[in-house]
Amino acid sequence: MKNLSPLARIGIKAALLFALFNFLYVLIQPLDLLNQISIYNWLVPGRARLPFADYPESSFNLTLNSLDQMIVSHQIARPKAPDEYRVAHLGDSGVWGYLLKPDQTQAACLSDLKVHTPHGRVVRAYNLGYPKLTVVKDLLILRRALRYQPDLIIWSVSLASLYPGDQLDFTVIRAHYDEVKALIDQYGFNFPEWVQISPPTLWDRSFLGQRRAAADWLRHQMVGITWAATGIDHVMPVFVPPHPTNLLPDDNVLSVNPIQLRETRRFTPDDLALGVIAAGVAEAKALNVPIVIINEPIYRSPNHDLRYNTYYPKWAFDTYREAMVEAARVEGWFYRDLWDAVGSDQFTDTDFHLRAEANCAFAQQLRTALQEFWVSP
Repeated sequence: MKNLSPLARIGIKAALLFALFNFLYVLIQPLDLLNQISIYNWLVPGRARLPFADYPESSFNLTLNSLDQMIVSHQIARPKAPDEYRVAHLGDSGVWGYLLKPDQTQAACLSDLKVHTPHGRVVRAYNLGYPKLTVVKDLLILRRALRYQPDLIIWSVSLASLYPGDQLDFTVIRAHYDEVKALIDQYGFNFPEWVQISPPTLWDRSFLGQRRAAADWLRHQMVGITWAATGIDHVMPVFVPPHPTNLLPDDNVLSVNPIQLRETRRFTPDDLALGVIAAGVAEAKALNVPIVIINEPIYRSPNHDLRYNTYYPKWAFDTYREAMVEAARVEGWFYRDLWDAVGSDQFTDTDFHLRAEANCAFAQQLRTALQEFWVSP
């Protein structure tokens, strides 16, 4: 070291310090703690829906990978009012409210109905939907929602969110590898082996590997200020493709990965990722939180003999509905099949996205489901 120039000595010391910093970072994983800290519900209001952005530069929002960071910035993380009956609503982009404002979602409309429980508390619904068709994502969000004293959970599902082979191949799920792997080991989900996700490497756990996530945390806090000033969290695309009406002349299921059925042209409970729902029901029940499961509305073509829509041939969706009824009966789930509760002229760009007025009309169906649950045995 004595023969080295001052600059070289400084460089070596800096490299050693950085190596030590990275070593300690890998051991401590401070990002886990950082993701529990937020300016939302403190310096600025909590968000009405989980962060997701197609156009982050103009929507004062961004897409994150940390569900902890998402949930702590959400309204559900604020203190619970004494007369509040807190309802967490899980689901896909239809629940999240794609192409809608935050106050036009099903959860917002349900809250606006000012529904009173038999004990006089007022229903306040929280939109915890997220734009991915996978119930594993819902289970991860459910586990975090349970930290915030929900009185009930509405879990909206559809056939496409229950394909076992399509559960794990999403960035937000891969980012929670350790938790997902532990859940698979604990509950024995019926996922095909070839879709298992790879564990994070040492690089992934280092500061350099997580620098993007740390930067996202900082950006999420900074954008909260402009979001609070504008209320904009979702900018509509310049061009919204019209809902497809000319469906393919076949009866194949639209899925990312191949589906292996136990019976020809028939979905049974064992063909669906219902173990994920059972796990969520069990974890909620351990905290005395009931779950109302909803088969969400879908677009239904009025002039096609083989298909309801782009996603579902009739044989697949009909047998899925039968499988859900059977599973709910066996497991003792409170389940409502609302697949046709909305007219097919009330959908926008996909088979799941509703117009604003249809969302609020559907919220009345959710109110009825809650009222039926409260008086059920």
